Amino acid sequence: MSLRMALLTLLAGAPRSGYDIGQEFDGVLKFVWHAKPTQVYPELKRLAADRLIREQDEGSRGRRPYEITDEGMRVLRTWLLTSDTDHSQRNETVLRSFALWVVSPQEAAGYLREEREYHRARLRGMRALKNGLDLRLAPDRAALLGVEAGIRRLEAMVSWADWAIETVSTWPTGMAGTGRVASGGADGRGRNPGIRPR
Repeated sequence: MSLRMALLTLLAGAPRSGYDIGQEFDGVLKFVWHAKPTQVYPELKRLAADRLIREQDEGSRGRRPYEITDEGMRVLRTWLLTSDTDHSQRNETVLRSFALWVVSPQEAAGYLREEREYHRARLRGMRALKNGLDLRLAPDRAALLGVEAGIRRLEAMVSWADWAIETVSTWPTGMAGTGRVASGGADGRGRNPGIRPR
């Protein structure tokens, strides 16, 4: 998914200023798409130049909301119905877990506990967002699908962290930072018992 489509999705629901959009990326969209203000504002300008959105008059707080145009709605529908979904994703929490053999089991468990608390906090926030949806509104009914996906993903991460903390507690302390267990490696030849070359 491109930032362009994320912005059109937000603006299809309601007109929003650049500030409002930033709040959305820090809230309900944070678990699916990360965007900084330095990325959002230039893309809004490009969307306006392409006549997919237009700037409204200045609001009460001095902000200028953007609204989607008919052409923008057409582009959004085309993206939804005809383009393939991009299933690539990055998860640094899981990436780091592949490297936890280089630290002690106690240090690994400390990292995992921090990650568990982070995901628990995010989970509380997502549940609050879910409770704040107005399901009489079509955009909020669709948002429920995404929010529920976020809740279930976070619940899975908390459950995984619980399991991972218990698992690393069983690791022998001699494996930290060596790339092998104390006996010389899981296969007896000193190779990394975790990630192995293909």
